[in-house]
Amino acid sequence: MKIAITSTGTTLESPVDPRFGRSPYIAFVDLHTGQLEALANPFADASGGAGIQSAQFVLGHSAEALLTGHCGPKASSVLSDAGVQVVNGISGTVREAMESYRQTKKGSADAAAPEARAETTLPGRGPGGGFGRGPGRGAGDGGGRRRGPGSRFGGGRGGGRGPGGGGGPGRTA
Repeated sequence: MKIAITSTGTTLESPVDPRFGRSPYIAFVDLHTGQLEALANPFADASGGAGIQSAQFVLGHSAEALLTGHCGPKASSVLSDAGVQVVNGISGTVREAMESYRQTKKGSADAAAPEARAETTLPGRGPGGGFGRGPGRGAGDGGGRRRGPGSRFGGGRGGGRGPGGGGGPGRTA
């Protein structure tokens, strides 16, 4: 099984980068052999869409899971839709993240009970700790201009983008 881990460097001792799309390196690790291939993220300095482009980069390298500090909702959706497990809240070194994930996978494979939960929970992260998906309707700032006879600026209709942000149920990665 191959996993991807965001990294600040090219070794197993490099710290995990907390950002997915802007991470300078993405370490691809084969959990069976321990082989590491740390590649420069070609989209780390992209002017826009770094997360989605980085997600496609990960997909192109056949990773089955992504371990990172934070993966935004758009990139997470791209990865999840392709069957890649996204695990947020990762810190420490690439080696520590890999070992923690390996132990989690081993523990879930050893759980023979049919009621075993399918959620992935790494140390320091409880179930349901994912990002919610919801309507994200913002409040808007208004500030419209009214046009019509006898009025220069009036109380027009506002149309801003407000602080919406999804309020759906949490989804563990």
